[in-house]
Amino acid sequence: MNIGSNDFVKLKSHVLNEGRISVKKKSVGALSYANQDPVLLWHFAEAIRRVRGTIRELAFQEHGLVTYANPVLARALVFSGLPSGRKTRTNPPLDPHLRQNPELFHYHIQATLTEEGWPSLTINHRRAYFTIAWGRSVDIMDQLSSKQVNSIINITEVLKKRKIAIGNIIDYDLLNNINKNPPISFNREVLLLSSTHKAKDWPEGYPTKIHYSKEGRITAFWEIHITRPDLIDLIHDEYGMLPGTWKARRFENLYEAYKKFRGRKLTDEEILEIRKINEENPPEISVEWVSEKVRELFPEHKRARNLEKIRRMLGWKENE
Repeated sequence: MNIGSNDFVKLKSHVLNEGRISVKKKSVGALSYANQDPVLLWHFAEAIRRVRGTIRELAFQEHGLVTYANPVLARALVFSGLPSGRKTRTNPPLDPHLRQNPELFHYHIQATLTEEGWPSLTINHRRAYFTIAWGRSVDIMDQLSSKQVNSIINITEVLKKRKIAIGNIIDYDLLNNINKNPPISFNREVLLLSSTHKAKDWPEGYPTKIHYSKEGRITAFWEIHITRPDLIDLIHDEYGMLPGTWKARRFENLYEAYKKFRGRKLTDEEILEIRKINEENPPEISVEWVSEKVRELFPEHKRARNLEKIRRMLGWKENE
């Protein structure tokens, strides 16, 4: 298997984002991929097929559909530099081929925006604003002193939340420590975007949330928010999202509305129109979409058509 081939590096981007390589006691475990959108599972399945791998039938997890690939691919991915286990703990780097190959970097950003990102269209002071964002988490437990760990635990106990906004932390040394330890892949993505489009002034990524897990680990969530019109146009025109996905359709519809209304004050009718567009394009994926796309893209996977399981996966209640 050629771990430097374009197809293998593209698969690696999917696994970095939404995949998982499990760990056994003495060996690498299974390769799996989970998402609520069957179209994204199809993109993953196509990436697997292009490197001559196979996938198992789709199954339901608590919050998504999941499929498994043959273990030999998991071992190849680990050999290529993508560690097994929780990515927040292993903090994996980007594949070095992304820096050298514009096609691979383009695909990686496209996949990352779809799997880890989100667009939003908002109104402020009667003007339309658009944001494209994505983020990644990293375990920072081992970079913190015991005093800093206790400080975070105390804040979570006072607020009675395991996930807290970074603004709740006021200790300068603790904030400085968090800022010095971003996710490696996230930091590299931002740097590569900046170096690829040198004429543009790109925003920096920053930590927004801290999570204290039930297992006693502390992770920081980093985000980058792109809001400038020229950068939004660049992301849309040169990258976009993976075709056919729920997010790609939502991104396109919100972006078209933004282009139509940006740069001027909005009338009452236009504000209502934007609100309607947001209502018609929610971030939450629909039961109908999942059911339709499973039938269309995975006709042989009949177990994944169960409407009641789809509703539970998406968090629907019986009276909805």
